[in-house]
Amino acid sequence: MFITIFAYMMHWSISLGHKHKIFRPIIRKGNELIFNLCYRGYVKKGYSAWDHFWVPAMVKLGQVRAPYIKKTMSVNVNDPKQLGAYHDYEDPIFGVTGHWETNDKSDAVRVETACQLCDHIMKVTNGKGCPEFCRRIVGSMEQATGQAMNSTYTVEIESLLVEGDASCRFIHKLQE
Repeated sequence: MFITIFAYMMHWSISLGHKHKIFRPIIRKGNELIFNLCYRGYVKKGYSAWDHFWVPAMVKLGQVRAPYIKKTMSVNVNDPKQLGAYHDYEDPIFGVTGHWETNDKSDAVRVETACQLCDHIMKVTNGKGCPEFCRRIVGSMEQATGQAMNSTYTVEIESLLVEGDASCRFIHKLQE
């Protein structure tokens, strides 16, 4: 039950940040707090520390926010790029700069070149990064968001700023 309450609270705060820019710095501090809590758990117990609460909470958040994003962003659920519209929705709220590209397989690719949370992660980890946070915590939220709109949706994380790459690259697809 706490997972569901947490997911709805996160969704409501993010949607508030979408409507009212004044709340965005508070939401970004909340993201930093979430990372700090996740990282402390990781230091004590490894990545398995996230399995009981954080991963299920982010999956639930993705499921909860999907209908709102679908409606707000007028998402065509049969277009992988539009299913990835959660980037366009959340990036300004979270302090992320990015754009869309198409790879050589004609897949929609979200390219993120700056991220305030990535900067925080690098600071907290003394430059080591914590890519599994992005892959497991953020990735589970994004996968659940897209799949709540279309069960064949998948997102692949090709690269990450916290791994020293020039950008985060998220490949959006529909499975056949």
